[in-house]
Order: sequence, then structure tokens, then C-alpha cells
Amino acid sequence: MTTIKTTQQYEKAIERIEELLTVVGNDTPYTDKNFVELDLLSELVADYEAIHYPVTAPMLPEIIKPSMQKKGLTQDANLILA
Repeated sequence: MTTIKTTQQYEKAIERIEELLTVVGNDTPYTDKNFVELDLLSELVADYEAIHYPVTAPMLPEIIKPSMQKKGLTQDANLILA
């Protein structure tokens, strides 16, 4: 397989990755067939996800709002910064 083209192929690849993660560890040689397969499938899944599930950078208000809420702060339209 050179690319993942369907949701079914994507789901099968994810299942296989989960299986491989049980047998591949930090001490597994790079030449091990399971390591090679895991590496290849991971790249294919990453490529598929980049197209079908892109991650966009959040806007500044989306970053600041949770922190403000956690600190009990609110937006005050009358606040004037000197």
C-alpha cells in the first residue's frame, strides 16, 4: 500500500498499528520487520490524517479565554489600559 485512500483502509491501518505497538518497543532494532511495518503505517496514517483531519492553529482568543475563566477573569468592554 502506498497511500490510504478510504476510511476503511485508515481504520485497518490504525488497528494494525495498535497490534504492532504491543510487540515493538524502544529496544526494537530498526531493521526488525515489525518496526519497519509500524514506521510505514504510521507515515501513511499521518499523511491521511493531514488531508482528512487537518489541525489548524487556534486563534488568540481561543487560547486566552480558558486561562481567563480559570482565573475568574471576564472581558470588560469599559476597561481602558493606560
